[in-house]
Order: sequence, then structure tokens, then C-alpha cells
Amino acid sequence: MRRLTGNIWVNKFVEAALCVAPIFFTVLGLYLSGNVSGISNEGFWFFVVCTLLLGAGLALFNIGVDSSMTRIGTLLGETLTKHGSIFLLISMTFVLGFLVTVAEPDLAVLASQISVNKILTICIVAVGIGIFLVVGVLRVLSKKSLKIMFLAFYALIFALVGIARPDFLPFSFDSGGVTTGPVTVPFILAFGAGVAMSTSAGKGGEDAFGFSALCSVGPILILIIVSFFLPKGALDYGYTEAAFSYPSLGMALLNSLRDVGIAFGPMVLFFLVFDLLFIKLSKKALLKIIVGLIYDYVGLVIFLSGVTAGFLPMAQRVGSSLASGNNLPLIISATALFGLFAILAEPAVHVLVKQIENVSEGTIKARTVLIVMSLANALAVVISILRIYFEIPILYFLIPGYILAMVLMIFTPNIYTYIAFDSGSVSAGPIASTFILPFALGFCHALDHDVYSYAFGVVGIVSLMPLIVIQMLGVYAVVKRNLIYSKARKRFIEPDDDQIIHFVGAGS
Repeated sequence: MRRLTGNIWVNKFVEAALCVAPIFFTVLGLYLSGNVSGISNEGFWFFVVCTLLLGAGLALFNIGVDSSMTRIGTLLGETLTKHGSIFLLISMTFVLGFLVTVAEPDLAVLASQISVNKILTICIVAVGIGIFLVVGVLRVLSKKSLKIMFLAFYALIFALVGIARPDFLPFSFDSGGVTTGPVTVPFILAFGAGVAMSTSAGKGGEDAFGFSALCSVGPILILIIVSFFLPKGALDYGYTEAAFSYPSLGMALLNSLRDVGIAFGPMVLFFLVFDLLFIKLSKKALLKIIVGLIYDYVGLVIFLSGVTAGFLPMAQRVGSSLASGNNLPLIISATALFGLFAILAEPAVHVLVKQIENVSEGTIKARTVLIVMSLANALAVVISILRIYFEIPILYFLIPGYILAMVLMIFTPNIYTYIAFDSGSVSAGPIASTFILPFALGFCHALDHDVYSYAFGVVGIVSLMPLIVIQMLGVYAVVKRNLIYSKARKRFIEPDDDQIIHFVGAGS
């Protein structure tokens, strides 16, 4: 039994099952209670099949990611930094950021839900990621403060917000969350660690943080700029009824085989050429990476097929059904459960909470962080749905939220700030892009509200919450530690009292 549970296949499939099962059972409860309309029994069983495909695809991808994307990121970060050419470092870093973003499935799901050309949208966002991955590398080399950079870039974003298209702003902030997904996060974190550990300018652990957070700024900024040039009428949301049929699943599978191949191909080819010229891995090491990439490819094909054919359309149908029922207490309860389960079921969150416990030297327990993040995510999703229901502009939440996050930076130790900004991508994991966002789109469409102004933005608000919550935990950890040290000092030193403390050996 011990041998079985230690098997990576078992562990990854269990993680994937835990990721999708809570959402599935919530949908099942709503369906059995008659709160999801227009779905036959055959249609619901089709959704079950697509959910199994989504979980299986996610498991296969996670099996291969450590030996492929993470390994590639580390090797490229170390090799480029040690090569000594700043031009090669900057140019190759940009190309890597661009290619890995093009292969990101969360971005493909998001881009497929707007009327702007999908490939063009993905390429524009990839340019933003590439630029800011370069910014992250230059920050490490120049020893610049990450806090100052956050303040500067978010100040620039909100300065542009005043003249940007208000209907495109929510989508811009959503893009910053989903572009740091299951493909880009492992790669960017490993690449950042490789750069930080391979340069004398790096401080190791602390400089390894912040790459993912900086990269999430790029899509927001570049899409806001692009919105200036969008003609009127360019944004037109078209709601399509899902077929919930096996022929549609077959078509989704064929499209995924093509799309994932096109997205993965350039990145794999780049790495193979780079290895041939610079890294020169052994055949055994290279074969291990290639096998991992095959798992990634097959996993993403299966994942996107299940999402496109059944999981995403069901999320839209659940959202539209709840909106049509106009039962606000039920809407809030179901939405809170979706937000809660989206965090509890995300494997990367469990890695994050353990990291915070280690950084705080046990002052903040992993279980406490998990509970706080889950409640915060539930609140974020409820806020997003209420924003749609009452047609509240997104800036009413983003501006105060980011101001609070920036103020907390003054009082929070650097490491907590870096973890907080990096963890925004953790909250906006696969469930956020494949279920929470489509749920919001269906909900908004059924209310006949403007989808671009109100439905988009849910991922942006979800990504904002960790910036506030984790920095608050950082402040709490510092205050608690200082109180412990203060009490310890008072045990030995009384006011105006000189003491001589005699240390007696154990054998005396």
C-alpha cells in the first residue's frame, strides 16, 4: 500500500480528482434539485464524461511538467545567465516568454470567449509576457527593488485606466491572471530560480520570487494600450448553445490535437536547437525531457477537449439557469461554494501554504493560510457575481483593492510581498478559467447585461485577493513574532533591574 501511494501516477490522478470533484458534485446537486435547466439526462452524462477527461488530462500534464517544463526553465535560466552575453540573454528571454505563453491552455480558453481574433489575442498577450520576463531578469541583474517596480507599473496601469476603453478593462485584468497558468507558472518559476542562482547579483531564494508576478503585469498593460486602437463594435459577445454530443467531443479532440501541436511545436523546437548549441544534455537526460513533453501534449489535448465540449458549456448553463431563477440567496451560496472549492482543490495552493509556513518559521500554519485563502477566494467570486447582478463597474473594486495591496507593501517583509504577488496566479488556476469565468459569462448573458463590462473581470478580482490576504498574514506574522520576542525578553530583564544569570550544567 505504501508503495502504491508513493507512485507518481496515483498521486497525480488523485490530485486531479480532488481538483474537479468538488465542482462536479456542486453542479450535480444543483442539477438534481432542478436548478439547472435545459439539460437532459444524456446531456448530463456527457458532462460527466467531459469532466473525467478534464481530470485525466490535468493528471497527465502534471505527471510530465516537472521533468519537462520545470526542467527546461531551470536549464535555460542557468545557461543564458552564465553565457555572459546580455544581448543573448534579453533576446532569448523574450522569445521564451512569448513561446511558453502561446502554449498556455488557460489563455487559449480565455481568448476563445471573446470576439477578437483568438490567435491575435494570444500573440498580443504573449508579447506582454515576453517583455516583462525580460524586465524580471534585468531586475535581478541590476538589484532593483521589486516593491518599487510593482508600485511603478501598477501606477502606470491605473494612470492609463482613466483613458482606456471601460468595456475592455475587465478582460485585460483577467488576462493577467490566466496567463500565469499550468504551463507558464512552472516554467517561469524555474527560469527565475535558474537566473537568480546563476548570477552573483542574485540573492538566491528571495530573487527567485517575483518573476510570475511581473509577468502578469505585462498582459494587463499591453491590452489596455491595444484597447485604444480597437474600433467601435469590435467587441461582440455571441452566446452559443452547447451541443452536449459525442460528435462535438470528437471535433473538439481534433481541434485540440491541432491547436496544442501548433502551440507546443515552436517551443519544443527552440529548446532542442538551444540544447544542441549551448546546453548539450546527455541522451538519457534529453529523452527524459522529451517523454515529459509527450505527457504534457497528450494531457493538454485531453484537457482542452473535455473543457471545450462539456465542462465550459455546462458552467455557462449553470450560470444562466441561476440567473433566470433569480434566487439571490441560492446564487450567493452556489457561487461561494464554487469559489471555495476552486482554492481547496488547486494542488499549487497546497505547495504555497507550506511555503508560507516555512518562511514564517512556523508562526503561520499552513492550515490557517489555506482556510483564509479559501474564504477570500469565495468572497472574491461572490463579489464578482454581485457586481454582475447589480452592474457595478470593476474599478470600484480594483482601485481600492490595489491601493490596499500597495499600502500593505510598506509594512510587509519583502518575502511575503513577493509570495503574495506570485500567488495571484495560483488562485487563478485551471478551475477559474474553465468554470468560474464561463459561469460568470452565462450568468451575465441571462441577465442581458453587458458581458465585457461586467462578466469579464472575475479572474482579475480572484487574482487580487492573495495580494491582500497573504501580505496581511505577513504583517500578522511580524507582529506575532515581535510579541513573542518581547515576552521572552521580559522574562529575563525587569525594568531598572540588573540580573546575573547562572547557567548550570545538566550534570551539576
